[in-house]
Amino acid sequence: MKQSVLAIVALAGAVEGKGVLGEMGKNLFPEKTSSRSRHSTWHTETEAILNDHIALEMAASYQYSAMYAYFARDTVNLKHSAEFFAENAAEEFGHAKKLMDYQIKRGGKVVLKPLDAPVHTFEATDDKSDARVAFESALALEKRVFDSLLAVHAMCGKHSDPQCQDHIDDYLEEQIDAIDKLARHVADLDRVGNDGHPVWVWDEEFSS
Repeated sequence: MKQSVLAIVALAGAVEGKGVLGEMGKNLFPEKTSSRSRHSTWHTETEAILNDHIALEMAASYQYSAMYAYFARDTVNLKHSAEFFAENAAEEFGHAKKLMDYQIKRGGKVVLKPLDAPVHTFEATDDKSDARVAFESALALEKRVFDSLLAVHAMCGKHSDPQCQDHIDDYLEEQIDAIDKLARHVADLDRVGNDGHPVWVWDEEFSS
């Protein structure tokens, strides 16, 4: 068996593919193998925009981690809000990981990007509590993630990749739910006002 394999290799490589196997030898043993050649349907533009979205998911996780740390402080002590943002941080990181896995599965290259420092403090204003400021920021962030997913979906469509569109559809549905949930939390906090005790009571009754 070993001698047979060696013989095939020798024939295939004979004088620029002009041996017994001829052009077939070139096809069996190409000089260069591109990682993209095995996944020819994955477009470079889709690869790039998905990497941008992965970076946004990582940034969202980073920001939610900072929100968790803020509300968990002993000088703030809104424990249920802290738990909510900790869960969101883990969820966004999970999304980034799954999208990295998908990028790899489709033959793309994951390129991680630098992350800006998140906002660490959420100062109350004359008409808004610190909780409302944070939840409004979270709502804006989820809307940004949604818009980014739409852009990825559109890019998949541009390059006639319905499988990619189907994959992103699941994230879009989840994103709509997240936006709706946060919008309702913001509405609740608007009714509560910015007085410390009502905000604390809201947090005690808060369910993510």
